[in-house]
Amino acid sequence: MGNSRKKMLFVYNPHSGRGEIGMALSEILTRFTSAGYDVTVHPTLSGKDGQEFIGDRAGEFDIVVSSGGDGMLHELFAGIMAAGADIPCGYIPSGTVNDFASSLMISKTPIEAAETIVNGKFKAIDAGTFNGSIFSYVAAFGLFTQVSYNTDQNMKNALGFFAYLIEILKSFDMMHFNEASVHAKIVVNGKEYEDDFIFGFAGNTLSVGGLKSIIPTGAEMDDGLLDLMFIKTPKTILELDSIRQALMTNKLDVPEIICDQAASARIITEREIEWTLDGEYGGKTDRVELGVINKAVRVAVP
Repeated sequence: MGNSRKKMLFVYNPHSGRGEIGMALSEILTRFTSAGYDVTVHPTLSGKDGQEFIGDRAGEFDIVVSSGGDGMLHELFAGIMAAGADIPCGYIPSGTVNDFASSLMISKTPIEAAETIVNGKFKAIDAGTFNGSIFSYVAAFGLFTQVSYNTDQNMKNALGFFAYLIEILKSFDMMHFNEASVHAKIVVNGKEYEDDFIFGFAGNTLSVGGLKSIIPTGAEMDDGLLDLMFIKTPKTILELDSIRQALMTNKLDVPEIICDQAASARIITEREIEWTLDGEYGGKTDRVELGVINKAVRVAVP
């Protein structure tokens, strides 16, 4: 009997979202245990702790489950890839926005997400690469990205991210845009774009910051392609209105926005700029090579 039980590693961020995972923890573990798993539980102690723990230990388990916000998902992907093992994963969302969970229709109710994991249906998802580092669903620079990790958590919880971004677009004057702007050369699919930009992202997701409208039509999470979008710095109020309208209506075919899909891209900026990877600070650089690993990680889906 003892040998037939499967081994699960469950890594969770106790501080994610409003800390609701703590309240559901007993119920989740009971569900996993009754489904035949011996569960090893590891609450993360600091940033990257989960990633390192998964990277070191994943090979000892039949499945690795993580719970937290999009940052915890980043650690799950990076840890699994570092372990170099083809181990199925589960994700129980407990953050504020949870773009990845929304994209895969994973329930935001912890016990329902746990149920999805024990049901054992898995989908192989692409992972992005950023100068060799792994990201699970988005790498981005510019105006909105600083919001994601600088914004007061209570305000994000109260307003919702979509409302927050629209507020930002309304409130910025041209001076703010000029301050946030960076001159960049972008090489994608053999085409080269050179201009001033206030925002750029490469994603493998159907939602960013809770916004589905900024994802190019036809995006898939297992097609071996990154979905790319770059917003030029508006020079006039008319251009700003065009951008705002495009984002709110998902009609992104305007001169101020570049959209494409590609397996790789290069971005060179005139100065070092901050990037965010999966909503967490990703460092400063002036040269980025983006890529994708097709069907890199198997994730439990409904």
